[in-house]
Amino acid sequence: MSGMMGNNGGVGYRGGGSGPPLPHDSRQDFSVAGSSMHSSTQTNYLLDAVVRHVFEDDLKRYRGSHPDGQFLDGICSQLPDYGTIQCLLRLILENLVRHQGQSPLFRPWSTEGRLGPSRVLFDFKSSVGSFSYNYDRLGVNSQDNFSTIRANSCVYKAKWQYELMLGTKGVMQVGWATMACQFSQEKGVGDTPDSYAYDGNRQRKWNVATYKYGAMWQCGDIISCTLDLEEGIVMFFRNGKSLGPAFSNVKTGPGIAYFPAVSLALGENLIVNFGATPFRYPQPGFSPLEAPPTSDLVKAYRCVSWLTSLVNLDMHWLQYTDLVRKEEQLSGGRRKACIHLVVQHIAAHLGPLLATPYVVEACLVPALAELAEVTPDPHAKSTPASRRLGTDGLNLPKAHILFDFLMASMESHELLKCLDNLIICLLTGHKQAAENILFRGQKYNLRLLYVILSHTRLRKYCLKHILFDKVRFPSFVNMKTIDEEGLNEVVPSVWWTSKDETFIHGNKAAYDKSCNTIRLAVEEVEEIQVAILRQLLNATDAPTYQESSRALFLAKFRTFLKEHAPGSRVPVVGYTPLPVILCLFHRLLKIFNELWKIESREPEVVIPPRLFYDGTVNYFDTHRLGGLESHLMKTLKKELVKALPNTHMDTSKVISELDNATAGVSSVEDINYTMHNSEPSTSGAVLGKALVSGEPTVESSMRLVNVTPGDVEDKPGQHGNSKLMRDSLLHLLDGIILLYHIGAHKQLGKVAAQRDSMNDNITHVLEIDKKMKYCIEKGSSPTLLSELNGSREVFVNKLEEQARQQAWVIAAIHSTEKYSHLVSLMRVILSTLKDASNEGELFGFVPDFYVESLTEMCTALRLYFTVPPESIPSSQNLLTSVGEFLALHFCDSRIVYADSKDSLIQALAGFVCHQTTLTALENMPEGSRKQMVRNLLQPYENRAWAQNNWILVRFWKGCGFGFRYTKSPHMTNKFGPKPAHTDNPNFTQTTAPCHSLTFQRHVVEVLESSSDIAIPFLNSLLNQLNWAFSEFIGMLQEIQNASNRPERVFIDSRQLRICATCFDLALALLRVLEMIVNIAPQLFTDFSRPNAELLLSRLCQLLCQVFNRVSGWSGCFGHVVGLEIPGLETIHQYPILTAVTGILVTLISHDFDQVNPKAPVATRTLLNEPSFQLSSVYQLLGGQDIIKATPGMAFAGASASSTASAPDITNPSIEEGSGDLEYLLLPAVPRGGNSQASNNNLGNKFSLRNYPDDVTIIELNQVERVLSHLEACVESRGEPTSGDDEDSLCTICYAYSASAVFEPCAHSSCRACVTQHLMNRSDCFFCKTTIQVVTDQTTGAVIYQSQTLDKSTDQKPK
Repeated sequence: MSGMMGNNGGVGYRGGGSGPPLPHDSRQDFSVAGSSMHSSTQTNYLLDAVVRHVFEDDLKRYRGSHPDGQFLDGICSQLPDYGTIQCLLRLILENLVRHQGQSPLFRPWSTEGRLGPSRVLFDFKSSVGSFSYNYDRLGVNSQDNFSTIRANSCVYKAKWQYELMLGTKGVMQVGWATMACQFSQEKGVGDTPDSYAYDGNRQRKWNVATYKYGAMWQCGDIISCTLDLEEGIVMFFRNGKSLGPAFSNVKTGPGIAYFPAVSLALGENLIVNFGATPFRYPQPGFSPLEAPPTSDLVKAYRCVSWLTSLVNLDMHWLQYTDLVRKEEQLSGGRRKACIHLVVQHIAAHLGPLLATPYVVEACLVPALAELAEVTPDPHAKSTPASRRLGTDGLNLPKAHILFDFLMASMESHELLKCLDNLIICLLTGHKQAAENILFRGQKYNLRLLYVILSHTRLRKYCLKHILFDKVRFPSFVNMKTIDEEGLNEVVPSVWWTSKDETFIHGNKAAYDKSCNTIRLAVEEVEEIQVAILRQLLNATDAPTYQESSRALFLAKFRTFLKEHAPGSRVPVVGYTPLPVILCLFHRLLKIFNELWKIESREPEVVIPPRLFYDGTVNYFDTHRLGGLESHLMKTLKKELVKALPNTHMDTSKVISELDNATAGVSSVEDINYTMHNSEPSTSGAVLGKALVSGEPTVESSMRLVNVTPGDVEDKPGQHGNSKLMRDSLLHLLDGIILLYHIGAHKQLGKVAAQRDSMNDNITHVLEIDKKMKYCIEKGSSPTLLSELNGSREVFVNKLEEQARQQAWVIAAIHSTEKYSHLVSLMRVILSTLKDASNEGELFGFVPDFYVESLTEMCTALRLYFTVPPESIPSSQNLLTSVGEFLALHFCDSRIVYADSKDSLIQALAGFVCHQTTLTALENMPEGSRKQMVRNLLQPYENRAWAQNNWILVRFWKGCGFGFRYTKSPHMTNKFGPKPAHTDNPNFTQTTAPCHSLTFQRHVVEVLESSSDIAIPFLNSLLNQLNWAFSEFIGMLQEIQNASNRPERVFIDSRQLRICATCFDLALALLRVLEMIVNIAPQLFTDFSRPNAELLLSRLCQLLCQVFNRVSGWSGCFGHVVGLEIPGLETIHQYPILTAVTGILVTLISHDFDQVNPKAPVATRTLLNEPSFQLSSVYQLLGGQDIIKATPGMAFAGASASSTASAPDITNPSIEEGSGDLEYLLLPAVPRGGNSQASNNNLGNKFSLRNYPDDVTIIELNQVERVLSHLEACVESRGEPTSGDDEDSLCTICYAYSASAVFEPCAHSSCRACVTQHLMNRSDCFFCKTTIQVVTDQTTGAVIYQSQTLDKSTDQKPK
């Protein structure tokens, strides 16, 4: 059947009469034979009166068609007989069909000019590419890049029409094509001769060539495609509005026939209506490709009118005095029996007709709307209160009587087909795009659905067989934005502002008023959606809970989650779109909060930890924090037995039996429910799985596990019912949390991306304004100004469109109510996780999506919503609690699942990026802060350390040397696309400075108090830095070699991303080293500490390597930076050289304070490093030649006393120099230069002086002082003494004397090399003999002693 339904208001409906008593019929009364269905003569009289009331008008109409009336009189004389009533109905209906041309339902239609089957579908044999199809082959979803398909019928003359409902709004070409068209995955409808198409995404029409045409379409639009073969014109309509003739002079003639055809890009989908249901927007003079069922419509219309008359008769029985008087003559009353007897006769004719979607939409839907008093305009007959609540004013009793009639008289297969068609009709109408802010169509269809679901038996029937199975119920709670024209009408005045609010455009008051208008309109629709969910979550509409609507809904909802969960193995034809999931999440969360206040006695919502391991909820293949559930069941069996009550002692057996009982059941629709199961259940709430019936073996093997201990009788009104209600709501809440993780958070991210795009466009407008101002001041040509003004208009037009879309987001998605709901849910998750953590090892049973949802909500509340966190009461305390949980659990050994560990550390990294959340972390108890720091300072081996390191970087950013930028200065004035990886929140070069002196203090305390933490951490830090920088340089060399080849070489983008990532890793590691050197220099310079000498030596070695590789322009670093390769924009000298300079300045400045000439250990260690080159350090200020050529520039701070203490560079408030320059400054021209070549070379040299806005004068003076000091030390070093020959040097590094002797092999090396070697291994460099003792031959001191010799000795290198 088609998913496309006709216009509900397109067919008039006239129900049966109700009102005053029936007039006396002057004709003779129907005589009743002695033999009838009822033994009582009085009953026959009552039945005779009911039949006369219902069929009076039809009898008169029949006599008018047949004046003799003899045959009819003969039938009427036996009316109470079953067969004669059937005969009467048949005669009336046949007479109507015979004269159907007089019916207002008649639609003339002819097969002339048409070829093909009567039932028009998509012909899957004609498809090019891959499609997935709906069950009726009228809905298609493209699975290839560009797929094309035709219908199975064609036309060659006359006028024809078909309609499409867009499921997505992407690239699609829809129209007409001949059989001769040769399609491919590059050429679709409109790309070949004799094919004509319209694409609303690109606003183009296609017939080999393409031209501008039509309006931009959106999801839910109805596109009408018409073909006039008499005039040769193809025309398209959007939501009934003509887009104008698209093509004229369409080829016609012998052998030319056109098929409806569509071409869809990957992931696009639509539903087509060839005439299986009434057109939403029928165009005069055009015929559908499929014939309307006129005869069935005429008969169904009359049958429905009879049912309506019987409904009114039953509802207003007392108003008909004649009938009441006859009923009073009967002792027991026979009204219901007589009415239902007539209903049975009518249903025998109507039931088969309602299996046709066209009949349901054209006849049943208008009749139901009239009985329930649902109008397309909900404001027509409603009060202001009903407009707010959305479901008031409905006549539910009449509708329920009609439903009772249908359920009592129709066959089960007829009822199922009828309800299928009815609900699909309502869903299709709801999906249609709203034309304005009134949402008339959406309210109309939602109210009708509410009417249907308000009937208890029908609601359960739909839950069992239709909702979530054949119809995607979540689509009913979706809230789509109105189209562009509607937004222009409701938001006539737009407003926007820059991030820093220095630029404001538009009237904010008018804009806020428009947002409020949208919010009120959206809330009206949401109220109806919540009311529908309130019906579906009714837990008191059955004798036992398992038979209630809530139990059925939760079972279906759990299956829905299973099908959409990450890694689900259940095949789903089409997953629910993310916007639908977000709407479902908000509606369910709202109804949960409402029901919790009503049904639960507990003010605080906390999910009990036992829910995760007692088997009451089916978590299917969900990962647990502690690993696989089967593994946890085996390893934690003792803990489970202790935690669960006696009724759950053999938990694994219970769960095994539960799984075995439902083995092979892939979805809830495979479970056979019984509709009238009256057996009571005392097993408690089975919320993860529904009761199974029909199969005795399965039913008997089910083990029902309750959330709360003890047996509670499952009957409404009992004492245990309150616990049962609470437990069912907790299961619903568990599903809501999973739903957020499945899709709601992703959709919030997409919405936030639209806002970020708007902010980028605002930035572009401001940049253009600056350029225009500059051009006006410089007197630039009018042509340039005109081009700039044109560019500005493009951005402004786009901003106006985005501002209107953002108004919808503010009102419908980012409202304060939805923000507060998300905050409350985050509190619930946090409380649940804390309680679960107190369960010890059983914490591992927590599903991973709880941690994922918590971290995702932190991100959403901080970055996605426009509502600031501080606007919600106690939000700061909540942030502190969340931060404390993250700080204490990101290194929790009970969390084994890698994705969860990553989520925790990423969320913690996000917390230290912003001042609000960083303050929340600083407000944690001191013990929690220190524990967090201890966890951060664990060695960087055998774990994911990058995020850990970035957290430490953020503690420091804003304090380091030239490290006060948000965006690296070298990228400030660069134009072009933004580097892809800069969107990563962990990218250190694009985060604002947000340092923490509190956590810096804790880092010092932990490192100073525990060498067991400090030494392994610093060694691992240096190891990872060595690896990252080596990998980075190796990749640069490969890129350099490739660029030097004579032929054209393409560099893999993946290699570029890895190269940029390695650079960022090395940079972050250097900044952490800079922080530690600044706040705890004694760890490197105090040689009385274990391994301080070795750590300083390794650090100096790395510093020299970075200086030598980066500072000059002749190496691979300068070569690649000069190429300006896209993807490597972040790689530059400034960020990495300022980091190593900060380390160097701090170490050397520490030596200035030493009085003992042997005390300056940093200077001595640096100069003893073989790779040290003073010329590399000169490059910090442009090179030695620049400094020598500029006497005024050279060492401005060299006159300072050498014993003076170094200035404090950790204070971010110390900044001097000009801060108003907008462009990158080149080094100043030397005042006393003697070489023109040196002047020309200035522009190619890196110098810290080029960045006066980022490097302060104090920092420059420190660099000059360090250079002066190093130059003096180098000059004062004499030639090597005669004893310093090569034979005495260490053969490993050739830098130091080989004074360390190994025993028992007697080989030797320098102390630094062997100490570093013994940190990881215990064998000799040369002979691989296990080293027992290492002795310094100059002093005789024991450097190292093996554990096998003296276990009481500290074996760590000294």
